[in-house]
Amino acid sequence: MQHLQADELFIWKNENKPHLLVDIREEYEVAICTLGGIHIPMEHVIEKYPSLPKENPIVFHCNSGKRSDALVYMIEKKFPGDAIYSLAGGVQGYAEQCAPEIKCSL
Repeated sequence: MQHLQADELFIWKNENKPHLLVDIREEYEVAICTLGGIHIPMEHVIEKYPSLPKENPIVFHCNSGKRSDALVYMIEKKFPGDAIYSLAGGVQGYAEQCAPEIKCSL
C-alpha cells in the first residue's frame, strides 16, 4: 500500500500538482473541517471508484488514516495498478503538520 505523507500533499497542493483528493469520512466529520477535494463516504467508494478519473493520482483520506488505509488496501486488491494513496495521519495529521489554522477536532 502506498502512503502519501502530509508534507508531500502540502507540496502537491501548493505546486498545483494534478491529483484527486477524496474525503471518505462521514458527513458530520466533513462539516467540521475539510481539506478540499471531493467527498465520497467510505461505504460508497468501491461502487463509485470505477467512475473516478484515473489520469492523476488519487489520495484517499479519513480522520486518522486508518479507514483510508483499509480502503486503499481493498481498492488495490480489486483494481491493481492504479496510482492511489492513503494520506498518512489523515486530516488530523495534515492539520497538525501543515495547516494549524484548520481545526479538525471531533
